[in-house]
Amino acid sequence: MKEFRMPSRRAVALGVALVSLAVPAAAQEVVLKGVAAFQEGSIYAQKFEQYVKAVNEKGKGLIRIQYLGGAPKVMPLFDVGKNLKDGVIDIVTTSSAYYGNVLPEAEAMKLIEVPMSELRANGGLDFVNKLHVEKANTQFLARFYNYERAHIFLNKEIAKPDFSGLKIRVTPMYRPMVEKLGGAGINSTPPEVYTMLERNTVDGYGWATRGIFDYSWQKVTKFRIDPGFYHPDITLMANHDTWTKKLNDAQRKLLLDLALEIESGTADIGLIEAERKKQEEAGIKVIRFSPADEQRYVKEAREAGWAVVNRISPENGPKLRTYFAKE
Repeated sequence: MKEFRMPSRRAVALGVALVSLAVPAAAQEVVLKGVAAFQEGSIYAQKFEQYVKAVNEKGKGLIRIQYLGGAPKVMPLFDVGKNLKDGVIDIVTTSSAYYGNVLPEAEAMKLIEVPMSELRANGGLDFVNKLHVEKANTQFLARFYNYERAHIFLNKEIAKPDFSGLKIRVTPMYRPMVEKLGGAGINSTPPEVYTMLERNTVDGYGWATRGIFDYSWQKVTKFRIDPGFYHPDITLMANHDTWTKKLNDAQRKLLLDLALEIESGTADIGLIEAERKKQEEAGIKVIRFSPADEQRYVKEAREAGWAVVNRISPENGPKLRTYFAKE
């Protein structure tokens, strides 16, 4: 029988050291708390959910996003931006319509008319990010939806761009143009809209091209005004302190590379056309104005948007317009 010998202290110490060297990745993995400012599984939460899955698969051992869910389930809609700023959460997908309470210049984000590739090349995105960092403690990473347009959906048919006598559900994104065209804007969160329409509390609502089926609004909607006007921005942002102090270069690169893959995708173009057809099949009719009125409608919306931005930020508004506008 072979004699058993206790290992020496030196051997034990070496074994512990080897074990610790074998598992550094798990110890270094950073976990970020993520939230969507949209209902889980809905169209405008889906890309973030795909992003979370990709990060967690490709960043295994390096970085992981703990997806807490969507608003208003996990937190009030208009608290998402503030909680990101304060570091309560680390990474979100949201819209400027919902975080103007921490960055007033966010009002301009819906007015971007140039491709994101151009905005990245002409210095516009650097300026946008500078504002996000300085005023909202956030890092702007990417724009997930680039082909959506804002629309007004109604239950009363109109022949010209005049909302006089109409009550329209709005967010800060839509209020300026609705009021400029004579309508009364009524704020609400998405889950409230169905009941408001059903009870005739409002005559319509502002929303992007897609997404009404997520809330069953097609059942209480009769018309959609074409063309769309603003470009609703649904973006990816991180807490700036998390981005600069909690993450290393490899982690930041992974997050940004995967975000840019989504930003540059063009699949939405076909999906938007399919959505229009689906709305038509659901009985939603399209309102088109005369060519002259149509031109005025889009122009009024655009100028109403910039008027608000310039009033909020006389210094930064004109500069943002030089980057965002086509003319």
